[in-house]
Amino acid sequence: MINFLKKIDLKTLLIFGLIIVILLMRACSSDGKITDGGGIKIDGKKYIVIKHTVDTIIKPVTQTVFKKGETIFRDVPVYINVPANVDTSYILKDYYTMYPYKDTLRLKDSLGYIAVSDTIFKNRILNRTFDAYVNKFTINNTIYVQPVPKVQMYIGGVAGFDKVNVVNFVGPSLLLKDKKDKVYSLGIGYSNAKTVSVQGGIYWLIKLKK
Repeated sequence: MINFLKKIDLKTLLIFGLIIVILLMRACSSDGKITDGGGIKIDGKKYIVIKHTVDTIIKPVTQTVFKKGETIFRDVPVYINVPANVDTSYILKDYYTMYPYKDTLRLKDSLGYIAVSDTIFKNRILNRTFDAYVNKFTINNTIYVQPVPKVQMYIGGVAGFDKVNVVNFVGPSLLLKDKKDKVYSLGIGYSNAKTVSVQGGIYWLIKLKK
């Protein structure tokens, strides 16, 4: 700290110190302003967004459904006249033949697909199987925040000691921390030599590794 005033009127010294405090507070109030786009309100309190992550988790969901032919809706049949010259043996063979049909329905936006398997027997649907493979999307929207920094002021006292006078300096002191964690100090003291002095200082935050 710097001792830069000696033997000065106490009233003038107090006024000078108050002016310094006001100037420091006005200077600190312009630091670290939070714009509308850089903050978020939670329960009415404003916070700074320091990180925003959006993760999409895709979980496949499968389901198989089997239905018997008699449970499937059948519309009104449309009859067509049978030609006179038909191959009866071929018609009977076709009638008693089991025909499997398979189709795949692709869903939009990578949602998956549905596989359909029909079995036709005696001109009817004997059974139907649905195999659904659908992707279930889960979106994790995570916002990491921290409180909006504020200007803080502390009041306390300072004292100096030596081997001769034990206490050679004592007086009140103010500390002001701005929004960027920079600390300013201002102290007024009275010494054994009956002199009044002002002490000032500035401190920077040292970030230590954990």
